[in-house]
Amino acid sequence: MNSTQPLSGQVAAITGSASGIGFASAQAMITAGAQVVLVDRDAPALAEACDRLGDAALPLVLDLLDPAQCAAMPAHILALTGGRRDIF
Repeated sequence: MNSTQPLSGQVAAITGSASGIGFASAQAMITAGAQVVLVDRDAPALAEACDRLGDAALPLVLDLLDPAQCAAMPAHILALTGGRRDIF
């Protein structure tokens, strides 16, 4: 484990990550070395958040109030992360 980046090599998915606590959580995890899938329904805000966070931030526009979109979320996250299954 890298002591300066304890999440190096890990992948996280965070909902509501275009602003507020979700954005701060994504920022902290990226700083700790993780690749982060940012999930939010606000596409423009999500694009801006990912631009601010850099290459380790992967956007996923998704509305958690839509059951079909929620059901599809794991497949979308796996596709974005190359099929990795060690996501936390």
